Amino acid sequence: MTQLTQTTVIGAGIVGLCTALYLQKRGVEVTLIDRQPPGEGTSSGNAGIISVGSVHPEAMPGIWKEIPHMVLQRLAPVSLRPAYLPRFLPWLTRFLANSSQAKAEAASIAIHALSSRAMDYLQPLVSKAGANDLLRQEGSLYVYETPAQFAKAKRDCAYFARRGVDYRIVGSVELAQMEPNLRPGLAGGVLTAKAGHTVSPLALSRALFGLFLRQGGQFIQGEVNGFLTDGNRVTGVRTDFDLACDQVFITAGSWSRLLARQLGSRVLLDTERGYHLQLPNPGIELKRPLLFAGRAFAATSMQGGLRLAGTVEFAGLKAPPNYARAHVLARQAAALFPGLNTENGEAWMGYRPSLPDSVPVISGSPHFKNVFYGFGHGHLGLTQAAVTGATLAAMAAGDETPVDVTPYRIDRVM
Repeated sequence: MTQLTQTTVIGAGIVGLCTALYLQKRGVEVTLIDRQPPGEGTSSGNAGIISVGSVHPEAMPGIWKEIPHMVLQRLAPVSLRPAYLPRFLPWLTRFLANSSQAKAEAASIAIHALSSRAMDYLQPLVSKAGANDLLRQEGSLYVYETPAQFAKAKRDCAYFARRGVDYRIVGSVELAQMEPNLRPGLAGGVLTAKAGHTVSPLALSRALFGLFLRQGGQFIQGEVNGFLTDGNRVTGVRTDFDLACDQVFITAGSWSRLLARQLGSRVLLDTERGYHLQLPNPGIELKRPLLFAGRAFAATSMQGGLRLAGTVEFAGLKAPPNYARAHVLARQAAALFPGLNTENGEAWMGYRPSLPDSVPVISGSPHFKNVFYGFGHGHLGLTQAAVTGATLAAMAAGDETPVDVTPYRIDRVM
């Protein structure tokens, strides 16, 4: 059985949804395919932050000094399952190679080019979907507990300054005034004033999906297991049946690596398994998202309570979740919020698709003229989703793109 369609977008997380909507804006008929319902994968479990001020790659200069301490503790903010080490070593080697001053600076420029345009491209979609009640723009606040952490953060603000980010250093007294639920005596913080957040990532994705359907889009829940090709073109996608198509967009998050390999592109993509704990009755409410770099998690007040999201675990796509990593977030948060009620927390785990240079792939295929890729956004999927979708749609149409796409090529040295 062959069903005809014009364009197929594989992956219905936030990046795929935004890509589909920007394609529709250009008059393209779109079919979305995903193994899960739209927005219910990794996109549903993030901290909800639209981090327009993000400029720092994960591979910052000097990171190598911190890795042994981070990975050798079972419930440390960053952990590696020993059995996964052989598969992880190539990614780790390239990650460390990207932590030089020059490469971190180049990555910072590429990250900022996307993140700084986040609201410019997300807000029109949200407004059209009738979902403005799901967005807030109160900034985000990086919080530092110790003078040493705060001093390092202030040095790293040089990246903000070079990119022109609107930021402000917040002292200990002002920090307590801005977020009175924090325990007193913390060293300070850094406010990025233009950051936004959503009070429900899943509701936001569902609203965008509703707009997609109202505009004539089709959705197929199924798993893509291959492609039909003719020369340098993909002519169809194989699911439970063959779906003919003129263009293919691969926005499947951590599963994009396997699909790209089938189309001749090998990408050093790995999965940062992230956890969250949703506290339904926290007893406190935050004015804005708070990020705790020293403990590697963020706290955001949402419709369903307080979400504690963070930690990094390298264990691939097949290992079972270790939900103790989610529950340890309650202990971390209780040390920061004296009035916090941590009872009845609901644990979740998802897969962040991460590349060793912290720069996503937004690219045409070097092998197939009608294949386009948008994946590898790491911790910034929600932030960079809409500008990625607009860029891919413009690229496919042969138009000028919102950003220079050179740094995001799939065939770059990562």
